[in-house]
Amino acid sequence: MKLIAITPEQSVEHESTFISAILEHGFDYVHVRKPGYKMSEMRRYVSSIPAQYHNRLKLHSHFSLISEFDIAGLHINRHASLIPTGISRPIKLSKSCHDVNELTDLGEYEYVFLSPIFDSISKHGYKSRFTQDSLTGTLHSPCVKGEIIALGGITPDHLSDISAMGFAGAAFLGYLFNSKSLNELNEKLTNIKTYIQCYNL
Repeated sequence: MKLIAITPEQSVEHESTFISAILEHGFDYVHVRKPGYKMSEMRRYVSSIPAQYHNRLKLHSHFSLISEFDIAGLHINRHASLIPTGISRPIKLSKSCHDVNELTDLGEYEYVFLSPIFDSISKHGYKSRFTQDSLTGTLHSPCVKGEIIALGGITPDHLSDISAMGFAGAAFLGYLFNSKSLNELNEKLTNIKTYIQCYNL
């Protein structure tokens, strides 16, 4: 099961330390989503994360920074969709979807997010718009190709259901970044790993 974390829009205390801990616990990627950041702020933010983890970061904005850092890839969205030209190395792409009808023609993407699967933890009032039965039918359909990642209200208790529905992985935001301390975050990361091992996901 692919595991992804997404940063909150507003920075939290010790955020770069949190990102290091998340990646140390085996998450595949951390998505850097800071829509209010200027280029200089984003450059400073990426620089604050140890260089050894840059190749497991994906940017949601300021795509040109991929030429300055060893960034894994870019997340396409309505605010940032133009990929810089002249990049001499492979770039892994992802994007967000909010309707099952968007889950076609995914060949150029490493994976896509589908949300909200459960009621959001980080966005008050952002409710799930899918049923488990409808998702199971859709994700097991031969018309849907590519890796679909569940996003929205994800906690460890949801992981077995997510796997059964046909998702390739899960993206965490509020569950992780709402942690009050590094110790609390590490406990949550251990819970995720334990749950995956227990259910052989």
